[in-house]
Amino acid sequence: MFSPLETNATYNASNAQTYLMAHGNNPWSTMALVALESPDVVTDHLLSVSGTNAIDYAAPILAITSLGQNPRTFASTDYVASLQNYYSENQIGDSLILNDDIFGILALISAGQSSADSIITDSKNFIASHQNSDGGWGYTTTSSSDTNMTAAGILALLAAGTENSDSQIQSALLFLQALQNDDGGFPYYPNATSDSSSTAWVIWAHNALDIDLESLVRSGNTPRSYLQSNQSSQGFFKYQSDSVEDSFSAVTTAYAVLALQGKKLPFQIVANNSSTQKTSFRIEGSSETICAGEVAGITALDIIKNAKNACGFEYEIKESSWGSYLESINDDVASGMTGWLYMVNSASPSVGTADYELKAGDSTTWYYGEFGWQATRLSLSSEQINSDQIVTAEVEFFDGASWLPLSDAVVYLGLNEKTTNGNGQIVTTLSDGFYKIYAQKQDYIRSNFVLLKVGQPATSSAEMSVIIEQGDVKGDDTEADDMITFIVNPNDLDFGKLDPGSSATKNIFISNKGTANIHMEALVSGDALFTENIDLNSVSWKNFKVEIGQNDDQNINVKLSVPANYSSGSGTKSAQLTFWAIAQ
Repeated sequence: MFSPLETNATYNASNAQTYLMAHGNNPWSTMALVALESPDVVTDHLLSVSGTNAIDYAAPILAITSLGQNPRTFASTDYVASLQNYYSENQIGDSLILNDDIFGILALISAGQSSADSIITDSKNFIASHQNSDGGWGYTTTSSSDTNMTAAGILALLAAGTENSDSQIQSALLFLQALQNDDGGFPYYPNATSDSSSTAWVIWAHNALDIDLESLVRSGNTPRSYLQSNQSSQGFFKYQSDSVEDSFSAVTTAYAVLALQGKKLPFQIVANNSSTQKTSFRIEGSSETICAGEVAGITALDIIKNAKNACGFEYEIKESSWGSYLESINDDVASGMTGWLYMVNSASPSVGTADYELKAGDSTTWYYGEFGWQATRLSLSSEQINSDQIVTAEVEFFDGASWLPLSDAVVYLGLNEKTTNGNGQIVTTLSDGFYKIYAQKQDYIRSNFVLLKVGQPATSSAEMSVIIEQGDVKGDDTEADDMITFIVNPNDLDFGKLDPGSSATKNIFISNKGTANIHMEALVSGDALFTENIDLNSVSWKNFKVEIGQNDDQNINVKLSVPANYSSGSGTKSAQLTFWAIAQ
């Protein structure tokens, strides 16, 4: 085993550092400067990553974690969630490419994701299943093997929990070692000229396997001596011995520095802090409730960042002389006196959103409106009543000290509207169905919504890991010839056995068999494991919504994620997933 001290003595690390500091606006230079313990590491380029594919997020995540920072909260976008959004068909990104799966695993592991997570295990299996017969991997599932993807494939499998002694690891290692040239370096393809980038990647894999580079000798040369011979007097590493400086020299240099400093990928693994204390929140847009639920966050502004993926909205945060502020969510953009404001426990704090640190039990409301609007809340006399039974809705507002009745507020009950009396109440009866009830009044913040079940909508259910209610579901005062009828298949979902930190995904199929176009939402009830951790189509079930046309179908992706800190004991857990609809 070699030591980093011996490695440092074989090349001019100081010159390499000087060169990288002048060319530091890329993730690889960031990682290399951290490896060199540079006091000045540029990170601005990591604050505004906007990718169009999975690989666009992998290197920035690896760079951020090399700094010991959390890529979920480092910038205004959760980069981990952005990368995870490219997971489909049991792999990450393009199903024909292996590169995004390999670096996707390395990035997610560096961010503290458990190797038992379904995205990582599925992607690991995808990589393993596409190993070529010569032991190597190529850039795509059908490419010939090359040293870069083979070395990175070793790193990904190791990071995902594969043992060093595994036959696939050893086969890949033999493929790499057989390609070493007499100059001590490694080529990209077999029988090609050695280059610094490929040699560095091969060294990464050997570093991860704890193999002494001095044991890799060809004609008296080693991979380390080959890289050393390619360092220029200016500090950068030439791609090949006769190469000159070009636009890729900084990245080549970063590769070489990581290799010679004895590093591997992932460079550093940070703690996954996404399982911190959760805070209840609500986001009220100009025309509807955008999102509501619970999410982790240290500050009030973190709520927006971390709620994005649970709710499926887009946002923009801007910096100003007085701090960070929320510029927009979806189409609601700050303009004039109207913008995005926040309340904690129904009161307006006197500090900026990025500076307000949330405490256990806090409830946060973001709203698009004007300063001075007051918070409202709605409650029902019962959230489940019999057919033709009276229900009372009460609406109140917070005056800064106490909750008071809010008169002349409009209460929305599906397709019905009623106005509150002087006591802030409405009394009504409704036909059988589900009703999403909320209240609104000019210059007040829209209230929370409460789901009311009336009577016995025609449903059926099955007791499994998750129960799906299915059948004819009616709601609101829909005309009789606009019958809401839909079928859910299958009527049970069994997520099997899951460990803390892992997840599993199932699919259900919903068919609209009625005579109306329908707007659908969902309700999860039962064990807290499900009520707190079920996503539908990649958003929290609390914010799931879908429109299904008459005689149309929809496939719904149902994901259960077990928190890494789950401590409620082993055994079978069950819950009920109910879909409900209103006519469009």
